[in-house]
Amino acid sequence: MTELLAPGKQGTRSTVFGWIMFIGFFVLFFNILELPRTAIEQRGSLRIFHDSLGVLIMILAIVRLVWMARGPAPKPPEGLPESSFAFNRALLGAIYLVFAVTGFLGFAFAWGEFHRPVILFGLELPQLLPEGDTFRKPAGYFHSALGFYYMMLASIWLAYGFYQHLRYKSGIARLFPGSKV
Repeated sequence: MTELLAPGKQGTRSTVFGWIMFIGFFVLFFNILELPRTAIEQRGSLRIFHDSLGVLIMILAIVRLVWMARGPAPKPPEGLPESSFAFNRALLGAIYLVFAVTGFLGFAFAWGEFHRPVILFGLELPQLLPEGDTFRKPAGYFHSALGFYYMMLASIWLAYGFYQHLRYKSGIARLFPGSKV
């Protein structure tokens, strides 16, 4: 656990989890960019991949939020004020929360699409929501809007991390998954 680690350090489990989230979202991001550029009749496999990876990211984000809430929080690196470290962690928590909500809305959008089976990791799921625009349109709009929102949050988190490095010499490496927080 983090209470046994030196300030500015995180455990192996946190490091591995961070890399899985980072790589998973990085791959999902390129899938997101590719979907609109692909002809509608050729999007089937991209959608299955998007839905499956999106659910995985959603589940990982929920696990990470629970993990963060249960604490204890890691100690900031030497020289980094606790309030500055806490703000950076709050931004990261907000990103995870938006990932979780975006995933839930993506589910509602996928189930509301007309005559499209929802397939996750090769398994077709039963229709849980009625087909139609009642759920599909609002879920789709918010799913897309939150996509822009988490990009904005990630940009703020990254910019603030660079500020912390310049101001407090906290290190750039802590912005990537690894042994530093």
